[in-house]
Amino acid sequence: MTDHPSTPGTTLVSDHGDPHWIATRARVRAALGGRTGDPSAHAAAERIRACMPAFAAALEAEHDVRDRVLAQAYEAGFRHYVVLDPDLPPWTPVHQRLPAGSGCRVLYLLDDDEPAVRSWMVRSFQGDTNVRWRSSYPDIASCLRVAGLTGDITLAKPVCVLLSPALQHTQDPRALLAGLWHVLPAGSWVSVTQLPAGEPAPTADAGLSPAQIQFRNSVRSPLVLRSASELVELFTDPHEWHLEQCGGVELRAENPAPPGDVAPPSTVHAVSELLTLTARRPGSAAPVPPNATTPHTEGPGHDDIA
Repeated sequence: MTDHPSTPGTTLVSDHGDPHWIATRARVRAALGGRTGDPSAHAAAERIRACMPAFAAALEAEHDVRDRVLAQAYEAGFRHYVVLDPDLPPWTPVHQRLPAGSGCRVLYLLDDDEPAVRSWMVRSFQGDTNVRWRSSYPDIASCLRVAGLTGDITLAKPVCVLLSPALQHTQDPRALLAGLWHVLPAGSWVSVTQLPAGEPAPTADAGLSPAQIQFRNSVRSPLVLRSASELVELFTDPHEWHLEQCGGVELRAENPAPPGDVAPPSTVHAVSELLTLTARRPGSAAPVPPNATTPHTEGPGHDDIA
């Protein structure tokens, strides 16, 4: 689970009377992807981009990595997918990257503090029997257990879970991974991406870099940077996942002139790569072979909303 204010939907106010969080993460990510018509998200995106010019490039790389993992998972026989904290357009949703007519089931776990994402899904995918969504509250393990009971997803066979950047937006990643460990069947995959620590060094403000401070001040979640070794450690302690893939993707970022109200260029946070990791829940189970069919069961799904 990713971290947010204690009261969903609230906007904190600073001592200067300015909104402490002005846009949700999904809206800012959409703005960084080119979405227009959301001035507050666009303003937050520009402030973040000024402090970390590679952030937009990281989002592009993140979705490229996701699509490669999807292709590999499909070829390996996975037919059930779980997506935590899906993006808004213009980013393409996971189910539209899977082969048309494949019968793959995709379950989206939605943040209660992202009403725009839920509204978009209701408008766009209400009639698709292979697309399901529900709240990610109170934790991912509880959500998946309920989804298994309602038929939104099956936990009888390996599942591919796309966390993407979720770990870099929570202070307690081990709780998130432990929930998956205790629920997912053997052979399941978990795929993540992670921005590493870069330059400059953290400031005196709670040990945060300028980019992390700007992200915290603009978006409803933290930005937690981790090294490659720290990322791997999350998947080896206390539970030892099998690492299918672990590496990095080079980022080529634009370098816009920062607005006058943000940090000067000397404090720009330089990040040159995006860390990627795909882990498998150990055990003897294997996904359905690519040439086999997966029984399809209709379920209520759609979070019981109209």
